[in-house]
Amino acid sequence: MLKTKKEIILETALNLFADRGYEATPTSLIAREAGVSEGLIFKHYQNKVNLLEEVVKAGYRRITDKSKGLVTENDPARLIENVLDMPLKLVEDERNFWRMQFRLVDEEIAQKHHNRYTHSVMQKLVEAFTKLGYKEPVLESEVLMLMVEGLWRLFLTNGDKNHFKMMVELIKSKYTKR
Repeated sequence: MLKTKKEIILETALNLFADRGYEATPTSLIAREAGVSEGLIFKHYQNKVNLLEEVVKAGYRRITDKSKGLVTENDPARLIENVLDMPLKLVEDERNFWRMQFRLVDEEIAQKHHNRYTHSVMQKLVEAFTKLGYKEPVLESEVLMLMVEGLWRLFLTNGDKNHFKMMVELIKSKYTKR
């Protein structure tokens, strides 16, 4: 399927933001790499900030679509395992998106969308921990989400898949021993 110019701009911006960072990526470079004029970028996006927001939104739409099946699990123990599996699956599928997110950790736009996404996962975890009879389901969910955040950052920066899988299995074993 052929990509539209708008899709090419978004993909190019994502890759450059992941490689160079948002601040170090001028729209002139995005235009050159995408094979379009800088004016076309501004025809589709009001400014560079608007372009970044669209790149982030598009990334979270893909992430949400890819993780939907993982968080709709009815078995609470399986849902927890699925959430722990998410960093590996999502980083493998969307490596440049997560590289960009890692670079944008202090950007309000990136944080807003990341928090929106993690909030929906948190709600599912609270339900799961409640069903499993944990005394503090909200705190358990927060602790697990901290681990998930650490896991995706570790896998993104380290890339040692075997070590990563061993860590995930260790964490899973702590939740399945109940």
